[in-house]
Amino acid sequence: MAIPPEVRADAETALQEFCAQSSSADVAETSRLEFEIAENHVVLIERRPSFLNHLEWTSVPKAKFRYSPAKSVWSLYWPDTNQRWHRLSSAKTAKDLRVLLKAVATDTSGVFWV
Repeated sequence: MAIPPEVRADAETALQEFCAQSSSADVAETSRLEFEIAENHVVLIERRPSFLNHLEWTSVPKAKFRYSPAKSVWSLYWPDTNQRWHRLSSAKTAKDLRVLLKAVATDTSGVFWV
């Protein structure tokens, strides 16, 4: 089931703010955060110039936020080295995506930022 339009609009606003904060002008040439919204989830992506060709950019998924329409909450997932997603057990579900974005930003376990 798709993310309701009002929830999607709020999520887009929160993600745009988060990506803009994390991708300041002084690092924009070397790294930036973007996001992709699908039917029931959002993927936070880090983009960097390719190691072999600096004119090409690579994309690395960093976090996934899944929306549950039945419960009206978001949950947070992290990718392993094989790009399989795992629920972050230390982050509770949240009605506001900003709560989980804060969990990503302040992560000390290293599952999002290596």
